[in-house]
Amino acid sequence: MAVTGINGFGRFSLHLLKWWLDRRNTANFSIEFINDDVLSLEQACDIITSDPYVRFDAYQIKRSADALLFTDANGGTHTIAYTNAPLAAIPWRGEPDVVFECSGKATEAARCRTYLTGRTQLVLISATSWDADATLVYGFNHDAFTPDRHRIVSYGSCTVNAYVPLAQWVNDRFGIVDSDVNVVHNIVLHRLSQHNTLQRKFCTLERSAPLLLPFLDESRNFIVTYSVVPWAGVSMIDFRFRLARPAGREAIEAALAEAFAGGGGLEGLYRLVPHDEGPEVHQCTWASAVLVADGIKVRGDNVYLPGYFDTENSVNRFFDLANAVVQRLGIRSPVASVA
Repeated sequence: MAVTGINGFGRFSLHLLKWWLDRRNTANFSIEFINDDVLSLEQACDIITSDPYVRFDAYQIKRSADALLFTDANGGTHTIAYTNAPLAAIPWRGEPDVVFECSGKATEAARCRTYLTGRTQLVLISATSWDADATLVYGFNHDAFTPDRHRIVSYGSCTVNAYVPLAQWVNDRFGIVDSDVNVVHNIVLHRLSQHNTLQRKFCTLERSAPLLLPFLDESRNFIVTYSVVPWAGVSMIDFRFRLARPAGREAIEAALAEAFAGGGGLEGLYRLVPHDEGPEVHQCTWASAVLVADGIKVRGDNVYLPGYFDTENSVNRFFDLANAVVQRLGIRSPVASVA
């Protein structure tokens, strides 16, 4: 499997580490290095062992002077070297086959190209990057990855992954005349004390979606309303599509259920639940978005789809993308620390 390293140990990387550990026996890559320019090894270990949402209960966790050691219930162990350095001074730079740039501080291609030395062939950015070689969304265009052309790749964002594959499917099935998205976005728990009111912000989805989907135009038929609220749980995302080929509510619900099931085109990406049980039940969901069936409304040629998404746990699509592109790279590097 390919050797990978993570730069930046924030919320995204915390989720990614747990997601990968639970699936490491079937993954195409191994996480061997973590670097964070702020958090010490001790602080990172405290976060791993005390987070209220991302639970590592299935593992015994120990730390040495420069590494984290994870042991599962079957006695399998995995050691990850941990460093605390600025990007330019990361001691393991050039050793991984792939770098996951998850700090949120290096979204420009020029900064990420400094990783491309030694064995490192590819950088995957866990955020929107306007000048990356490509934005690849798993389940939409990940098959377009070309190793020779794509060295710096963005996975998009949590909202891009929630919207783009669904919108493409809606357009293929019903045709989209125009669309808008309403996002009520959470903030991370440790910043709650700094945000005590609502805040309207620009969402990168408003620009990203038209770049990926030719039937959308930011100035003509696509709008994103993005509000940040002082809430640390699962976020809300509501979709509206005006259809070129309108259909009734029951027909749309049935089509969605079929699409989300085996072989339906969106299998493994989205989930349709019958009733609205609130956001909490969707914590750490595998779905890019969870749609609520009894909330679907049709008004003329408009269909409204209410949903939830765990913004932090969009790592599931980052993991899927990493698995796919590493397989295309064809790397076969020995990994000694997996027992």
